[in-house]
Amino acid sequence: PFPDNSFDGVIISDVLEHLLDLRAALSEIHRVLKPGGVLVFDTISRTLKSYALLWLISQELLQIMYEDAHDWKLFITPEEMTQLLDETGLTLEGGWTGMDFKDVQFGILRYIANGLTDKSVVFEGGFVEVPEDFSMIYAGAASKAHAR
Repeated sequence: PFPDNSFDGVIISDVLEHLLDLRAALSEIHRVLKPGGVLVFDTISRTLKSYALLWLISQELLQIMYEDAHDWKLFITPEEMTQLLDETGLTLEGGWTGMDFKDVQFGILRYIANGLTDKSVVFEGGFVEVPEDFSMIYAGAASKAHAR
């Protein structure tokens, strides 16, 4: 492991929703961050929309994603993340911003129309920021308190 207070920042993207012990992971991030250090992350929210689109349609039905790539029960609501950040000594900075897949519905239709052969067309639209909508993916930053 890294020494305590080693890093000015930690960036973690598309990982938190795969962890079985999120509290332990956030505690470890807190440990290695220097006082005043920042964690920047994104994760998937546990909602009906994420269940339908990311798990049921993309993973289970169309098999666009690897089998068992996601476990919907591990997705994290913003409220749960706020509580976990607080419990592990990290402070949310500036609130959340939402993200969603751009034109994913058309991508799914293209994938089906092309005979289920080219998975890359599903997400080729990339992401779009939807600042007030946390129903799919959301991002945030949290900091470790400065030493006193």
